[in-house]
Amino acid sequence: MCQYCLKHSNKVWYLEKDSYDINSGNFMKILPGKVRKWFYDFISSQLDNIVDSQTESIGTENEPYTGLMRWFFNYFAKNIIGGQVVPSFHDALKVIDMGDDFFLHYCSCKRGAGGGDDYRCIFINHNAHRQRKMSTVNKDKGRFIDKDEARNILREHRRKGLFHTVMWGMRPKVSCICNCDHYCAGLYVPEIRWGLLPSIKVSRVKNRDNCEPDCNICLETCYPKAIVKDEKEKIIKVDQTKCIGCHLCIENCPKGVFEFEPRRIYYDVITGKTIERTIPL
Repeated sequence: MCQYCLKHSNKVWYLEKDSYDINSGNFMKILPGKVRKWFYDFISSQLDNIVDSQTESIGTENEPYTGLMRWFFNYFAKNIIGGQVVPSFHDALKVIDMGDDFFLHYCSCKRGAGGGDDYRCIFINHNAHRQRKMSTVNKDKGRFIDKDEARNILREHRRKGLFHTVMWGMRPKVSCICNCDHYCAGLYVPEIRWGLLPSIKVSRVKNRDNCEPDCNICLETCYPKAIVKDEKEKIIKVDQTKCIGCHLCIENCPKGVFEFEPRRIYYDVITGKTIERTIPL
């Protein structure tokens, strides 16, 4: 979960209006507005190459960096770019409702992994404006879309079984919402995984007796493989250290086996340690 939000507002950061305005709040407050925008544009122009270079190794068993490189990626994930899983399709639609401008872009994770161009990442507001400038030079980047089309794109990918991730740039400013699957860099590449925070909720078993041993829908929809099924005892367990809180198991289970609860234990990208939440939601 987002430690910044709990510490400073105890609110969900991507549902706050200030998170959609690059010149509002405490975002680089020490710098004048034009300088902030220039600095953000400069940093953002470097992000595609960094992300693409990391996602080339998706599916491999990379060891996390150590020393200076580990410090850099920890800092990068916290302050420059990162993502948080949205706990439901309903909340994903709220993100679209709070935005004003949208730019449909190819998925850098999928392209970097050799999966081709899949236009499923929706850049929002300031990031959409930056992409418009870039698309005048490189027209295969994508195109502007309206709010209705953005909603439909989310619906289309949700029906395909994808989950949604809100990305920030220069934390905690919303830069885009992505439709993610097994290509998601946050699930595979150690350094970027440090920057993919799980949602503020976690899945757990509610009605264990409802589980049918021959049904494997939840196993097929769980990308991080957090669900453990013991066919002999006919029970299901959720490994909360792996669960990203994407809601897909709850949404797709025909027997109502699962439910959500606020996440108590989460990964802290700053220290690289597991932290127990002490501030109630």
